[in-house]
Amino acid sequence: MSGIPRPDPQLQAGVVTVRVIRGSFDNPVVSLTVDLVGSAQPMQATTDDAGRAEFRGVQPGTRVKAVAVVAGERVESQEFAMPATGGVRLALVAGSGAGSPAAAPAGPVQTGEVVLGEDSRFVFEMGEDGLSVFYVLQINNASSVRVRPAKPLVFELPALARGPAILEGSSPQARVSGRRLVIDGPFAPGATMVQVGYSAPFGPPTLVIEQPLPIPLMHVAVVAQKVGDMQLSSPQMPEQQTMPANGNLYIAGRGGAVPAGTVMRFAFSGMPHYASWPRNIALGLAVLILAGGAWSTFRSRGARTARDVERRELEDRRDRLFDELAALEASQRDGAADPEHFAVRRRELVTALERVYAALDDEIAVGRAS
Repeated sequence: MSGIPRPDPQLQAGVVTVRVIRGSFDNPVVSLTVDLVGSAQPMQATTDDAGRAEFRGVQPGTRVKAVAVVAGERVESQEFAMPATGGVRLALVAGSGAGSPAAAPAGPVQTGEVVLGEDSRFVFEMGEDGLSVFYVLQINNASSVRVRPAKPLVFELPALARGPAILEGSSPQARVSGRRLVIDGPFAPGATMVQVGYSAPFGPPTLVIEQPLPIPLMHVAVVAQKVGDMQLSSPQMPEQQTMPANGNLYIAGRGGAVPAGTVMRFAFSGMPHYASWPRNIALGLAVLILAGGAWSTFRSRGARTARDVERRELEDRRDRLFDELAALEASQRDGAADPEHFAVRRRELVTALERVYAALDDEIAVGRAS
């Protein structure tokens, strides 16, 4: 997570906050000068007791990066373009291997507790075929030694989760097994960052996501892209507001501490949905086809033809998505892509490709069975 800009619609427009830490979030670097440099006049700010430096009045579209020198070590962020609305948060981590299990201090492992820290959040974005869901989990070990929780740290993802995957920038301690997110201990002092994403397919206009928490959450932070008349409610999120950012509307919600064992509940209403009549017609046709036993040979040939057509369509869609992803990556390498747009669109394309590959795998399995 070091140096990666994170747009935050909850911040005021033109605000950049930079948190400087040494090795872990338990070691903020205070009274340090941080520079914000780029295409505009350089700016300076000093970190407070939490290690945060704040810059105000950064003009939209300005390309900047944050730079600091900690005990002779220069750390800097990725360059980014200031969004038109909202602000940007980022962290600068001094010390090699920060947050990496390989750099964890030697010594005995003790049984202890971990919690989901203040940078944990739930993010919801609209995809092509469903709601894209992202968990950013900051697992905090407040002690000075490595700890292993008494119970394995396992997040049971919702039954509607499709294609769950660990995202880039996560600790190698995390893995996905089916619909279970497993994060292996022991946990080094400080923060271990894990990001997981999955899609929730559109269906009825009301969509409910329920996520049990195996460990306590220090406070609730939610960002959800709002489309049309969509509304979001949660018993763990008593505060929310709608605000514009980057040409879209977002719901930003907050809540207090949540104990372990709580089921986080996010209820979306007014969602895009698919009509049920095509499915009902398809079921009716299937019944008619099954009833015509005398035409089994013809039916088999027709099924193969339909599968061939569907497979070709999936392959065409796969190729189009790959072409767009390649063009997006090339634009990013050339420095022509907006970092924020690049990150969001890349996630959408990768998620869409995962669904296409899953559908192609299903087609192959059906073809072999027949």
